Amino acid sequence: MAAGRCDVCERKPMYGNNVPHSQHRTRRRFVLNVQRRRLEVNGTVQNVNICTRCMRTMSKMPKVR
Repeated sequence: MAAGRCDVCERKPMYGNNVPHSQHRTRRRFVLNVQRRRLEVNGTVQNVNICTRCMRTMSKMPKVR
């Protein structure tokens, strides 16, 4: 899945902390929900790693004819 990176928006995982009640911070990753889909890119069908946010945005866009 190319390390959780989206090929469309090029977003990548963010880093933060797990913080319990004791305030002992440990590092963690916020990984994107990346799916492998076949999409038409520049007139050719390609396998693309795309995040679910981009898929949702693409479904909202009107189809250009």
